[in-house]
Amino acid sequence: MIIGGIEIIERDTPPRLVTLTETGRLFLNPLVTNDWRIRPAIKDRLMAASGALPDGLCLMLYEAFRSRARQHELWQPVFAQISADHPDWTPKQHYTETSRWVSPPDGFGSGHQAGAAIDITLATNNRKPLDMGTGMQAFTPLTPTASDVPDTARQNRDVLVNTLQAQGLINYPDEWWHFSYGDRLWAEVTGQTQAFFAPID
Repeated sequence: MIIGGIEIIERDTPPRLVTLTETGRLFLNPLVTNDWRIRPAIKDRLMAASGALPDGLCLMLYEAFRSRARQHELWQPVFAQISADHPDWTPKQHYTETSRWVSPPDGFGSGHQAGAAIDITLATNNRKPLDMGTGMQAFTPLTPTASDVPDTARQNRDVLVNTLQAQGLINYPDEWWHFSYGDRLWAEVTGQTQAFFAPID
């Protein structure tokens, strides 16, 4: 399959997911899910990143693999809100703008559907999330990673991005919390012509 000039060829046959468990440097926050399945390659990079953090800092994961049904649940309210906010737009414009914030459940899906993306933040070692300028999965003008947030939030975002990127995970520029490896978005951001993790569901 080719999407936006990027060929998606599944590397693992059949695709394989493993279940993450907490460590002293990686916490699992059940706010939005209890499904902690992920590609082994992502797990390995997460473990390496958590071990590379400065003393006293940990990673806190909010979401990993996401089913097509779950993706549809996230898509629908955002599409409805954008449609209500812009009644003069065409359906195609509504779809395009919604896709900026939530990957459509049809077509190529999201990196989460491939088991190749995570929503993650920094926390203290007593499980307190750090100030990142917005809440997790809060869509505001300050959500993009490079937005003008206060100094503390900027420093925290930089630590998160630099730590994960050092392990090969890329950040989605419109969401400070979203990182992936091997999916279509990873290929797009890194200038690759192929992605090797396709949607599983």
